[in-house]
Amino acid sequence: MPKISRYFIKSGMLFLLFGVLIYTLSEFPGLHFHVPLLPVYWHMISIGWITQIIMGVSLWMFPKGKNSISKNGSILSWISFVSLNLGLLFRFCSEPFINGNSEIVKIPFLLSIILQVLGILCFIIEIWPRLTTMNRKPS
Repeated sequence: MPKISRYFIKSGMLFLLFGVLIYTLSEFPGLHFHVPLLPVYWHMISIGWITQIIMGVSLWMFPKGKNSISKNGSILSWISFVSLNLGLLFRFCSEPFINGNSEIVKIPFLLSIILQVLGILCFIIEIWPRLTTMNRKPS
């Protein structure tokens, strides 16, 4: 398994753990948070967990072709990993406070959107050439 796949899968598992933990804390009787945590939970589960697991497994399982350079992952896949996770962290720090009147919170929120889109685009550019038909010998 390539190193990049292990990083995607491990970080996806961490997002699952923290997402469930945040949801549990937000629903625990007696604890009252003054910020909405449900959007953070959904992003941790959908983008942080599910999407990263899919990305890690697909980078591992789809054939790389004859021009594969490294077993650790390409530069595009690492850019995808770093920008997606950095975008998620910016999102988690800014999204609960976005409804306030503070303009300073909107900057990391917009940066999180840009980084997440960049991560997804780099992944698509990386995986697209791998989606080819298999040449099978007639039996």
